[in-house]
Amino acid sequence: MITITAEQIERVNLILSGVPGGIEKALSSTIRRANNTVRSETLKGITTVYAITRQNVRAETTIKVRTQSSDGGIVGTVLFAGHKIPLYRFNVSPTIPIQRATVSAAVLAGNGRTPFQDAFIARMQSGHTGMFERDGSKRLPISEFMGPSTAQMAGNSIVLADVEEKAQEVINKRVEHEITRILNGYGG
Repeated sequence: MITITAEQIERVNLILSGVPGGIEKALSSTIRRANNTVRSETLKGITTVYAITRQNVRAETTIKVRTQSSDGGIVGTVLFAGHKIPLYRFNVSPTIPIQRATVSAAVLAGNGRTPFQDAFIARMQSGHTGMFERDGSKRLPISEFMGPSTAQMAGNSIVLADVEEKAQEVINKRVEHEITRILNGYGG
């Protein structure tokens, strides 16, 4: 969890108590910047741990960043929403439909690809390309291989630890920056 410490809040209160709305502006700007850091660092962490590009993560995900005032103070949230990402978006070989090719895939960046016996790459009539397998010996039905969702990847302990560390650094720097900014007449 990322927090503004009691000492930081007390310092903001002492210095900006004479500026109308200064305390709320300083804290909300700090939290907003930390939220943006969480969003970008999470995407960076996901692409470091998992074998997927930022473009592919963004294509399958809705990311909402919010800073709002509530009765308990100012709260910042970053939400990652979306379904499971098709395995085709990860490290898959071959990447184009090829007859009778052995398909292999890897979800984690440090791992080698795992071969799939009955898998194939296909482009559907809708234009969607994916990694599929047949459900039995008949031609249809087929099912698509899916990887984890963005929320699951963002919940990885390695990703979370790095994101929390970077966001806390931003908060520690931005509190002082926002105090100075408001005292100099910018945004106050």
